[in-house]
Amino acid sequence: MRWIIGDIHGMRRPLQTLLDAVRQRDTEAMFYFAGDYVNRGPESRGVVDILLSLPPGTARFCRGNHDDIFDLIINGKSFAAGNNPVPVFAWFMAHGLDRTLLSYDIDEQLIEYCQQRPTPQRLEDLIAPVPLSHRTFFRHLPLVIEERDFFIIHAKWSTEESDVHPDLHTPITQHPKMKHRVLWERFSDEEIVRRKHWQRRGFFGHTPVLNYIAMEESVPIVQNKCVLIDTGVALSTNGRLTAFCVETDEFVQTDHFGELVPSSSGRG
Repeated sequence: MRWIIGDIHGMRRPLQTLLDAVRQRDTEAMFYFAGDYVNRGPESRGVVDILLSLPPGTARFCRGNHDDIFDLIINGKSFAAGNNPVPVFAWFMAHGLDRTLLSYDIDEQLIEYCQQRPTPQRLEDLIAPVPLSHRTFFRHLPLVIEERDFFIIHAKWSTEESDVHPDLHTPITQHPKMKHRVLWERFSDEEIVRRKHWQRRGFFGHTPVLNYIAMEESVPIVQNKCVLIDTGVALSTNGRLTAFCVETDEFVQTDHFGELVPSSSGRG
């Protein structure tokens, strides 16, 4: 079966526990990831190491906004964050980039020095320990994953009928507004319940489910055409990491500390 995993944000132990738990239920599990592998949590490098260790043909990966930022920092390129890593570096230090750099054994004093006096050369020297395999992973992350019966976008797709195009790839790759939408924008409460005009079911991360008015627990928001699976594992001790099964609407969760949460099925 196919399992979609929400925002990981450097939380290696919850990720490993979740993968092991899904494999125990489903020995032929195919994993899809909704983006945001780095920042916030303490073990971004370990997370990427796990993702790169998954057997070929058993996993697909989508790009998140934090991944797009990290791509700019380590490769000098991005889809929606511009082409100048220096100001972006200073901006995202407040959003967990420092913890990502520490996970690569980059000296804390060097990080602080570069933060106070950033230049292109200092930044290039700072990120030298990031291995080529990791740089390649982030450079090749796509903006969208499409399958016959569902698609995955990190942040948001339009709820306006006039904006929807039958081929998701074309508008996203050709229009900067679309690139920004799928990486950075957020559904409003009203848009969550609004009728969706896309044909397949859409899966999204980016916005923790507890941001929505009706949510009192970190479980996916499940609807016929829209499933939100960012359950905020790195944001607080109440956060969770979720793997959602496309075929059954069952989901498996680990908590902030990497312990399994009692299993549940989708609702909505």
